[in-house]
Amino acid sequence: MELSDRKKLILQAIIDEYIVSAEPVGSRAISKKNELGLSSATIRNEMADLEEMGFLIQPHTSAGRIPSDVGYRFYVNSLMHRYKLGVEAIEQLQEELKGRISRLDRAVMKAGYLAAAMTDYTTVISTPVGEKTEIKKLDLVPISDDAVMLILVTRTVKSRVIKTALTADECLSMAQLLNSAFAYKTADEINYDVIHNIENICCNKLNIPPKEVINILHFVYESISELDDSEIYIENAKSILKYPEYRDVDKAREIFSFLEDKNNLKKLISGNDSEGIRAKIGTENESEILKDCSLVTVDYSLDGKAVGKLGVIGPKRMNYSQVFASLDLISNEIDKLIGYISSDD
Repeated sequence: MELSDRKKLILQAIIDEYIVSAEPVGSRAISKKNELGLSSATIRNEMADLEEMGFLIQPHTSAGRIPSDVGYRFYVNSLMHRYKLGVEAIEQLQEELKGRISRLDRAVMKAGYLAAAMTDYTTVISTPVGEKTEIKKLDLVPISDDAVMLILVTRTVKSRVIKTALTADECLSMAQLLNSAFAYKTADEINYDVIHNIENICCNKLNIPPKEVINILHFVYESISELDDSEIYIENAKSILKYPEYRDVDKAREIFSFLEDKNNLKKLISGNDSEGIRAKIGTENESEILKDCSLVTVDYSLDGKAVGKLGVIGPKRMNYSQVFASLDLISNEIDKLIGYISSDD
C-alpha cells in the first residue's frame, strides 16, 4: 500500500508521540510539536485517510488516534530512525560482559539482565542448544491390562508409563507407524502439526479407538518436547506493570502467568526465522495473551551458526529503535564472548 511522503511524515510523528505519551494523538499535538509546516486541518484530513487505510485507530470517542498493528509494522519496516547508543553505554556493556565470566550459562544470564537494563522491558534469553537430538527409536510395551510403557531412544533412553488399554499387537502396530514417521528426525522437526498428521494416519490405518491414539500421541509429543536441553531465563518481568496497557489487574495476572511458564517462553522465542532482528507486533504473535504486546528477537551465534536467542517483550508502543539498537549490540558482544569461552574449553 503506497503512502505519500506527507502521510509517512504524519504517521511517523503520531507513532513517535504515542510511544512517549501512551495517549491518543490529535492533529493539534502534531502540528505544535513537529515542524511539518502543515495546518491542523490538513493533518486532521491526512489522519482520517490513514485511519481509513488501516494505519491508525480512533479509540472510543477520542479526537486522537493511536497506531494499528499495520501502522506499527509499516513504522518498523520503513519509517523508524536508527537509534544511536552513546559511547559510554557501549563501553559499559562491553565491560560488564567481560567481567570475570567464564561460564556460558552465566554469560547468557548476564546478557539477558543487561538487555533488560538497557531497554527497560522484559527480556527472555535461551542458553545455547547443543547438538540436535535425533530420535533413534520409539517403543510401546504393554506392562499391564491398562498401562503401556513408552520408550524413547535418542543418545539416552527415556521412558514413561501411560495409562491406556492397548494390546500387544496394537502397541506393535502403532510403534511401527511412529518409527516410520519419526526415526532419525531431530526433536525440533517434530512439532504439533506433525503429531496431528500422525494422529490422522493412526486413526485411519489402525483399528485403535481415537481416544487411545490421542492419549498415546500426547505423551509422545510431551516426551519429545522435553528433549530440548536448553535453559531459558527471564529478566525484569515486573516492568510490565509500569505501562498503562497492563494496569488492568486481570490482564496483568494473565501475562504474568504466561511468563512464569518456561514452555511458553521456549515456544515464544523458538523457530528458525530470517536472520537479523525481528519484531512480532500485536496480532502477529501466536498467543492471544500477547495481542497487545510486541516481541523483538535476535539470534546469537557461535562460528556463524545461531545457537540461542534473545527476546524483548513490551507494549506495542515500545521504543523499537532503541530496542533494535540494544539487541544488535548485545548479540554482537555475546557472539564474541561465547567465542572466547568456547576456545578456552
